[in-house]
Amino acid sequence: MTGRVSDTVACGCGYRGRAVDVGGRAVCPICRTAASETAPSRGPFAASTASPRPSAAAAEPQKFRVPCPRGHLLKAGAHLFGQQVVCPECNEVFLLQAEDSLERRKERERERLAAEERFAKRWLGRSIWAAAFIVAALAGLIVFSFVARPPATPPADPPSVPDPADRSG
Repeated sequence: MTGRVSDTVACGCGYRGRAVDVGGRAVCPICRTAASETAPSRGPFAASTASPRPSAAAAEPQKFRVPCPRGHLLKAGAHLFGQQVVCPECNEVFLLQAEDSLERRKERERERLAAEERFAKRWLGRSIWAAAFIVAALAGLIVFSFVARPPATPPADPPSVPDPADRSG
């Protein structure tokens, strides 16, 4: 560059917008690397001139998707957490935090669902034990009512009623 900082730059991380002047050099506000004014577009169908990499995941650090205060998604590496960054869409300056990333939000949601599932399973187990106890208690009451019942006595002979035909007496 010729000593001036251009208003718009394109970076390899995908940022297009205003650069930040650091020591007379234009740097990307997202990844803090030197930005190029003539960086090629890296669309999904752009031809790659770089040599093929053995493993894309091993070669580049994990990128996190963090929304800016106005809702635009930013892709940033973990090394930028805790720093002030500029949104490439709306040029909003904000503090990049790991807790705000979509990945962390999904992880917290998975943890919350797992905790709810453990809680529900625990209460299901307790409910089953309580139902089994109630059924056993009812069965015990029924058995006890049959066992504790006094034995049935045979009916006593009714007192003899004098036969009206028999007048002997």
